[in-house]
Amino acid sequence: MKITDFYPIFYTENVETQTKRFTEDLGFTVKHKPKIEFLDYVVLENEQKRRVDLVCSHFPADSFKEGFLGMRVNVDNFEEGVAYFAQQGYKIFGTAHETDSSVTALLTKGDESYLVLFHHKKSMGL
Repeated sequence: MKITDFYPIFYTENVETQTKRFTEDLGFTVKHKPKIEFLDYVVLENEQKRRVDLVCSHFPADSFKEGFLGMRVNVDNFEEGVAYFAQQGYKIFGTAHETDSSVTALLTKGDESYLVLFHHKKSMGL
């Protein structure tokens, strides 16, 4: 398993307001908005290709605080990534979310250490 990128994730109660702040005040652009059940999710990128994720959860039992949530970790193999971080004490919170182009899961360690494990599926060229 290879880690291909790390970048911060910020939790917000209002994704639109924070997206506006990052784009208008800090010079980021919206790279994409992955469709993830129960989440508003925005990936922002600046001219130097640095990224920041914004997330707002609509899970009934979530009680995240606004501000820095954790790190996004892009990996080239989802299952190996889960196993790697499990060795460090992380567990999947809820279930993994899979689309045609990605697999993602929130990993937790204790009450306030979070990682979002993200695997971009590669086209097989068929």
